[in-house]
Amino acid sequence: MTIPCYQIPYAIAGGPANMALDEALLEWVAGRSDAVFLRTYGWLEPTLTLGYFQSLSEALAEPRWQWVPLVRRATGGGAIWHDHELTYAVVLPAHHARARPSAALYQAVHAAIAATLRAQGLDACRRAAFESAPHRAAERSPRRPFLCFADRDPEDIVNSGFKVVGSAQRRRAGAILQHGSLLLKQSDRTPELLGVCDLAGVSQDPRFWSGLVQEKIARALELQPVACDLPAAVSRRAAELEENVYRVAAWTGRR
Repeated sequence: MTIPCYQIPYAIAGGPANMALDEALLEWVAGRSDAVFLRTYGWLEPTLTLGYFQSLSEALAEPRWQWVPLVRRATGGGAIWHDHELTYAVVLPAHHARARPSAALYQAVHAAIAATLRAQGLDACRRAAFESAPHRAAERSPRRPFLCFADRDPEDIVNSGFKVVGSAQRRRAGAILQHGSLLLKQSDRTPELLGVCDLAGVSQDPRFWSGLVQEKIARALELQPVACDLPAAVSRRAAELEENVYRVAAWTGRR
């Protein structure tokens, strides 16, 4: 059975606004049993997001992260440099079949994005599948790297061994937010990370990928997308969170 899903059109905003809206959507869904949200978005300027448990001092110890726009996420995982990429977010209520276990949602969404990439000619697959091939296994460092896209998780989506999709989650009252990034192109600040446009002759326009990714995710989660504007209460709550949490130095430097 397909479930109605509020599909929010692609939009661009600053780091604090993007993170505040994702959390506001999670709060909204946590208080209701019939709400599902799916959105894709971009960034007004290149921005570093810290995972919830990461140390701000670790970021500032590296020269390339000094004096860049920076915001802490409510989700875990490694830091992400949001430059040439598409970000997605999906929020599911507790009763959705993919809400638990956590790996089920990672696998469903990542499989959908990988299928989108393969349809455009890329050789995208789970890292676990890529590294299970002969002579491709790679050791994982006992210490997780600072950057999400330098990490090696079995659920990553890779192309030619390069991580091109990474995601993170947060729960509230059983509801779950998963958001993540599709890396489109190499950034001058992270030249060691290659995007899908560096690996194949595909579009680097995030708007091109937005509709494709949303359609595949909705289908994988058995959602029926319904275009909508944000509920007024969600917009108000997002504005509150942006001002009182994500723009506050105490939140960014809490670890």
